[in-house]
Amino acid sequence: MIMEERFQEILQSIKNPHELRLNNMLDPYFLGGDEEEQVSDILFCTQDWEKNQRDEIHGGAIAAMFDTAMGVTAAAFQGHGSVSTADIQVSFIRPFLSGAFIFSTQITSMGKTLIRATCVAREKQSGKIVATASGTFVPFKK
Repeated sequence: MIMEERFQEILQSIKNPHELRLNNMLDPYFLGGDEEEQVSDILFCTQDWEKNQRDEIHGGAIAAMFDTAMGVTAAAFQGHGSVSTADIQVSFIRPFLSGAFIFSTQITSMGKTLIRATCVAREKQSGKIVATASGTFVPFKK
């Protein structure tokens, strides 16, 4: 199965319209990637439920976007099964104010028991970096 098909299969499995779950509420969209470089770009569009009282995206929703972007990327590039998050660290740089954000993930280590990744979130319109993250994921077969 080619890389884009793996991403689409994983995203469709987490975006089950019959269940109200955080991943399908975030509505991630795969923009592209490179299997050799183990990188991907995933788009998230701002939704009203994600906003705090200052009309910014809530930090917890942002952390969930990072978790989803890195987790989907780790699962797609490992090629078999799924992953669970072992840890995640997020650094907020600017408020998330605009309507869409691109999360660019890089797999930095693909081991049998741990997968490590880094991710940069940018405003889609301006390209400005708004946050960065790193995470560790545990692969498992379905």
